[in-house]
Amino acid sequence: MLQQRRLNKTTLRGKAFLCHVKNWIIFLKVGIFFSIFSEVRLKKSPLQQPSFLKNLGRGILNYQFLTPLFVLFFYSYSITATPIHKQVTSPLKKEAAGSEKKQVTYIEYLTQEKIHLTSAIQESKQAIQLTSEIEFNAKMKQVSTILSMVGVKIESLDSFLDHQYKEQYNLNQRLKQLQQMPISKENTTIPERVQKVEHLLDINKQTTQLILDNLKLAKEFQISLNEEVKNLESWHSLFVLEQKLVQIKSLKDQLNKKLSILYENVIKQPQDKRVKSSLRLTTADYEAMLLINNQNIAAIQNHLNALNIQKTVVRADIVYLKNPDTKNLQLITEIYKDALNQYSKVEKSIQQIGNFLNNETKLVVEPSLKKSISALQLTLMQQLKEANIQKQLLIKNLSDYQAQLKKLMSSRQTLADYSLNSWPIIIKKIVAIPGLFYKYIKTLSLKVYDSYLWLTPLSRFLLWGGFVFIAGFFFVISRILKMIRRGKERSRLSGYLYDGILILIQRNIPYFCVVSMLWALLYVTHISFSNYQLLFKLIAVWFTFKILILIARLVLLERISDSSGKDVKLYYRLKWLLLFGGWTNALMTIGYLLPLSILLQDIFNRLFMLFILAVSLVAWKSKDVIPYLLRPMLKSQKGYVKNAVSLLVILIPTTLVTTAVIGLSGYISLAWSMSQYQAYVLLVLVGYIFARGLLFDALELFSELMISSLRNGWLWIEVFLKPLDKIIRILLLLTSIYILFQLFGWYSDSLVVMSLKKFAQYTLINIPGIYITVTSTLEFFILLAIFIWAAKWTREFCYRWLYKNAKDVGIRNSLSVFSQYAIALLGGFVSLHILGFDFSGMSMIIGGLAVGMGFGLRDFASNIVGGLMLLVERPVREGDLVTIGEHEGRVSHIGIRSMRVSSWDNMEVLVPNAETFNKPFTNWTHQDGIVRTVIPIKVSRSDNPLMIQQLILDILATTSEIVADPPAQVFLKKIDEALLEFEVRYFINVQIHTRIEVQSKVLFAIMDQFKSNNIKPPIEPLAIEIKEGESDFSVKNQSPEK
Repeated sequence: MLQQRRLNKTTLRGKAFLCHVKNWIIFLKVGIFFSIFSEVRLKKSPLQQPSFLKNLGRGILNYQFLTPLFVLFFYSYSITATPIHKQVTSPLKKEAAGSEKKQVTYIEYLTQEKIHLTSAIQESKQAIQLTSEIEFNAKMKQVSTILSMVGVKIESLDSFLDHQYKEQYNLNQRLKQLQQMPISKENTTIPERVQKVEHLLDINKQTTQLILDNLKLAKEFQISLNEEVKNLESWHSLFVLEQKLVQIKSLKDQLNKKLSILYENVIKQPQDKRVKSSLRLTTADYEAMLLINNQNIAAIQNHLNALNIQKTVVRADIVYLKNPDTKNLQLITEIYKDALNQYSKVEKSIQQIGNFLNNETKLVVEPSLKKSISALQLTLMQQLKEANIQKQLLIKNLSDYQAQLKKLMSSRQTLADYSLNSWPIIIKKIVAIPGLFYKYIKTLSLKVYDSYLWLTPLSRFLLWGGFVFIAGFFFVISRILKMIRRGKERSRLSGYLYDGILILIQRNIPYFCVVSMLWALLYVTHISFSNYQLLFKLIAVWFTFKILILIARLVLLERISDSSGKDVKLYYRLKWLLLFGGWTNALMTIGYLLPLSILLQDIFNRLFMLFILAVSLVAWKSKDVIPYLLRPMLKSQKGYVKNAVSLLVILIPTTLVTTAVIGLSGYISLAWSMSQYQAYVLLVLVGYIFARGLLFDALELFSELMISSLRNGWLWIEVFLKPLDKIIRILLLLTSIYILFQLFGWYSDSLVVMSLKKFAQYTLINIPGIYITVTSTLEFFILLAIFIWAAKWTREFCYRWLYKNAKDVGIRNSLSVFSQYAIALLGGFVSLHILGFDFSGMSMIIGGLAVGMGFGLRDFASNIVGGLMLLVERPVREGDLVTIGEHEGRVSHIGIRSMRVSSWDNMEVLVPNAETFNKPFTNWTHQDGIVRTVIPIKVSRSDNPLMIQQLILDILATTSEIVADPPAQVFLKKIDEALLEFEVRYFINVQIHTRIEVQSKVLFAIMDQFKSNNIKPPIEPLAIEIKEGESDFSVKNQSPEK
């Protein structure tokens, strides 16, 4: 039994000794850390010192190092080396006094260490200011050393914390034993011992809390150091890229100098035969030397192209390092793809030069030329190898960037962090935001005040004078705006926009004045932008949402009065939504510019997405109300403005709700990317609508000015303003597309544009004489539309302006039509040539087409020739009254193939020109519009013919539609046994009245006169035929002739 106890004691002592040695090792590491950390806090790099180990040895003997080391050692030794039963049985006074003294010393050490860690954390957050690679290496070694020592410190603090928990357990056990011991007269010291143990427990809890605080600070310091390492690596990457740019620039300068020398050699090459003979070069060798020189130039140009590609890639990497967001990541992937394509072209060019040199080497005899060719081939091989290396590197980096972009777009922030246990921490962080902002404002104010105190009296005087000038300037601007807006009514879109902008400026002049003064103060006191960036961004957010609320008030309350009250309801909905949006946007700005956690940034992002969702729902709910409320402002506008508003009130809510749902689902990066591109599209669309509205107002105002000031203002409008309007609208559309491409990052060297160019060069037809691509097809249709419009415009211009002095309208029309045909024919040939038709190589095809037209298209050609001859001879003109075969009507159009005649039945009859040119037809209005009409009149034999003639002449004289010259005539044409037949002849202007209309009016008048004068119509004689053997008979009218 005794041996067993001794064995247990020996085992416990061995374990205590091992724990003691382990603590010594940890404390030695901590001591080294203290030594290095003290050097770092003095802004020295210990690893740069040549006698670092010597100084480290001195540091071990230093008081700064020995004091905490011995404190920690004896404290740990008292815990690990003293068994529990010895602690219980040790004398009370010695044990309590020693333990309390150790704990107090240890607390002092932990408090001092907490101060040191807090100071170190603040120093680690300072900006990196390095200038060379040497400083970077020294700083990197320094930070790496401190980082490793901080790891040791965290390990030691964890060990201390374990010891504290063990001591706390031992003290609790001791307290429990003392509380269980019976109190007797012999053991009067038990309450005192209990009180001492409780006191030690309080000190232990205080020490444990300090260790936890130091451990938290040490871990925060470790995070700061890791962030500093990342910043250093980022700075080094940026520094390397900038140095690479410098090297590329230097190499380009060298190559350009070499290229200039080669160009000079080409220029100064001897052209004289005597010089050639003095150089002992044959003509073939001389030509070979020129070719080698040219290939050297081509090789250098390829090298310059490769350097330009590297320069573009390096600049893209620099942009991404400075701002690693989704847009730049997409941009750099496109740049990398384009760089790969360009490297492929460079490789192809180098291979072509190499193949040419291989063929040239076989023909060259001169050794010096062969040597030059070999050197150039070696250079080309090096360039090809370098291009291949760069291409493989680009492929690797491109795959990494694409994977990163895909991961970033598809990454989803889940709601796992928003548990019930985390909400108290979240609320605590949110409550701390006003304090952080107050601290930021206080720090900025102190910096401004301190800088203001350092200003000279002259600078202070100028600053206050600037304040007075700014206030006076904005006061004058306010008065001028009131004078401009006084008593003026607006009727156009430009007027509404102009008036709205003036109101917005006028109502925000005090705020503009204050912000201008603030900016002047910060500028004069030389405060850097990074210090007041958050303040000005918050001011910009406040201005933006305040102006949006003011615009809603102007549009819905102050300019529109709706009896149903829908405008008021919509205004207050938008007002509260915009207030909520302003706060969420401000919180987002604070979250990104102040040191807040990622969790809070995610909350603010989701709040903003919730705001977008609410706006989209309100806009969708009001999609029928908004156009109705805006009707007074849009009543004078063209239809496209109303259609654009109707499109926007559907398109905007749809895009917003899509973005908001994606963002609230957790795909924040994807939502922000989509919202960015959607904002670009909506911005360009709204800009295009407003620009087109302003263009319409400007042209309308200009047309009114031309009509009021020019003699033929309407002619200028038709000939110039309307075509100018179409041209400007097309240019405006192309400009909008160009701006959209620029906003999307689709530059001339981007992958999208390069793909479009490649598709545009795709060959559709490639046969002898015909080479058609996608580009030529598009150009063909564009030119064809331009020439069609130009032909119509030429006809109008020639008819209304160029040939307006022609007396004959027919000649005027024919010349205008010929001008139109000339433009159309020229446009046809030009368009076909642009499409890809080579007329010089298509003689056989054109000859075949001519033969085919001679046989198969004979009628078509006859109609075209007939149309041209009709225009030349002018037997008929537009507006003439003609009778062609069975068709009669007015000529409405003479075309190149057919003539269009409007018949009296309101039908359009197309008559081929060959029918008109080859066959007879009647033109009632060829010389003039006076046409004779003949009407037969029959009366009874018993009436007086002279009276009837006079009655008809009186009727013709009183009819206003009948012309006086030539005069109307009434002839007695026939006398029969039963009747008298008269022939009435009169003339009318068929360009004013129709023959049927006048004839009907004359006949009605004759019937009235005959009835009033008791003139009866003739009774024709009857013939009765009786046939034998038949019971029926027939009665026939007997004509007078029978």
